[in-house]
Amino acid sequence: MIEVIDNKRFSEILLDEEVIKEVHRRLYKNYLREILRTSSKKELSDLLLKIDVKIARGLVYKWLSLKGYMRSELTRKLKAYKIDPVAITTVLDECEEKGYIDDKKEGHLFIERQKRRGFGPQMIAFKLSQKSPDLKEMVEVSDEEQSVAIRTWIEKKTRGADLDDIKVKQRLYRFLRGKGFDDPLIRQHLFID
Repeated sequence: MIEVIDNKRFSEILLDEEVIKEVHRRLYKNYLREILRTSSKKELSDLLLKIDVKIARGLVYKWLSLKGYMRSELTRKLKAYKIDPVAITTVLDECEEKGYIDDKKEGHLFIERQKRRGFGPQMIAFKLSQKSPDLKEMVEVSDEEQSVAIRTWIEKKTRGADLDDIKVKQRLYRFLRGKGFDDPLIRQHLFID
């Protein structure tokens, strides 16, 4: 006998008092009648997979219509809804085939956004590895690009401050390190120029 036990956010689907799957209450509410009509474990698991694919497809298309995502980000978001990993792979493969998901393109766009925001290569690589670990090596920021960004930050942060003061230089050094710039370039701009 199939039972559905509601909790706050997720419901448990039980077959003969054995938990088969946890489902998101809001996403599965339209499918409960169909789930309760199944008669065997095989039929139930097939139906749940079919429903998971349908729900995952709807969520992914909705998210992708708002902005671009990397595959690993979408996987993480779908896992939060307890979608079956097989359904996740099926939907994301389908999206890659259609060209809706392109990790390399999203990675390049992310890198350019972070450069415009004034981050250095180390911070960009760290943030990119948080989004998609296998794209970390994509980060390439030339010394010239870093120098321009460092000079911009120095100008912005030293308005009205004496750049000859060692404490100001130390504060700027820590700030620029926090932004992810390379040590030799920071030292060159602060202590040699």
